[in-house]
Amino acid sequence: GMAELIKIIKTSKIPIICICNDRQSPKVRSLANYCLDLKFSRPTKSIIARRAVEIGHHENMDIEPNAAEALAESCGNDIRQVLNALQMWATKAKGSASNPGERISMKYKEFKDRSSEIGKDEMLRVSMFDAGRMIMEGRRNLKDATDEAKKVNFLKRNDAFFTDYGMMGLLVHQNYPKVISNDYKRATSVKEKQDLANRLADATEAMSDFGVLENMVRGGDQHWELLTSAAALCVQTGSIAGGPNGGFLPGFPEFPGWLGKNSSKGKHDRLLSEMQHHMNVCVGVSNTEIRSSYIPAFRAKIMKLMKDPSGPRVGECIELMDEYGLSREDVFETMDEFCMTKNENAKFSSIDSKVRAAFTRAYNAGNHKSQALVAEQGVDAKKRKKVKKVKEESAELGVVNDDGEDDDDDEDDEEEDLGAQAFMKKRKAAGKKKESSAAAKKKKTKKT
Repeated sequence: GMAELIKIIKTSKIPIICICNDRQSPKVRSLANYCLDLKFSRPTKSIIARRAVEIGHHENMDIEPNAAEALAESCGNDIRQVLNALQMWATKAKGSASNPGERISMKYKEFKDRSSEIGKDEMLRVSMFDAGRMIMEGRRNLKDATDEAKKVNFLKRNDAFFTDYGMMGLLVHQNYPKVISNDYKRATSVKEKQDLANRLADATEAMSDFGVLENMVRGGDQHWELLTSAAALCVQTGSIAGGPNGGFLPGFPEFPGWLGKNSSKGKHDRLLSEMQHHMNVCVGVSNTEIRSSYIPAFRAKIMKLMKDPSGPRVGECIELMDEYGLSREDVFETMDEFCMTKNENAKFSSIDSKVRAAFTRAYNAGNHKSQALVAEQGVDAKKRKKVKKVKEESAELGVVNDDGEDDDDDEDDEEEDLGAQAFMKKRKAAGKKKESSAAAKKKKTKKT
């Protein structure tokens, strides 16, 4: 991680060059404290054009300054592409020249005529968000256009999908309703609003078809030959949303919210699996049944015990948890993750801090079934101490947590480890006691 890289930088005698694209990333900010921070910007077209004219002069080429600027602009201020274009121009000119020693010229008019041959593809310079806007706004400025112009515009929007075909579908899915809602705000008659509602339904159907095809592309069989059809359906969604004359997407395209929702879903699935593993001691049900039936019942029962008017009934609460194999984290952290109400009083975090502290002391004073599952789930005491040591070193260096997740309470982890060890020792002692009593009975029967 970043802490290890900083250690190497501090101890190494060999220069280390670190390159990044996002200077504002929290990880890069912590690394920059141990580096010489040099920022480079893309050169302007006038600087590149001036240098291209100088290079052409040394390579037996006469380049007009305005032609050089147009070349730099067509290449997106990419110096390597400019040099490559000059080489292609010179190679073709030498092949058609009658005198091999004749100087090669590049004039502005000649460059405009041949710019499509040597220029950089325009779509390669379009960002994902600009490409998404191009798709979602549909057939803009094509009201009186010819069929050939409409075809060229469609192909351009289809190419925009491949700017980032992994994200473009999610981006369109997130933003295409905004194009229709923008027109809906300006609608005055009932018929216009009905037409916009029908347009939204048709766009949603096209987006659903796109989802089916993308699932086939990225699913188990991976039918990548359907990617072009998926691109066409994505463009169709934008065309329907924009209407016959094209639409307008207000503001900047919103980043796909599905990614964050999917991450939360993965976290919730993991928490439910851990809870199911703990409850397997006495209950054999699926994650769905735990989420829909057991968690609401547990929350209501435990909350009633902890907020009893006569005082918190901590002992009964711990007995209920031990009966079902629930840990303290299952109750006070996991169950709050699945609380759908906005009422904060329905969450365990609303319980008074003194009551929670008293519960924690009472819980840690005993041994519980759930503590024996800690090592089985892949986190033993040695690994915890190692992770804790790495975290302490990272904190000293000022490194941001790479995973972006909150650190667990180290003190509680140590208490869980001690509790699990004590629980296992108690089980072993009980087993030895049974064996000794059985041996004593056997010996007594032999004597008789």
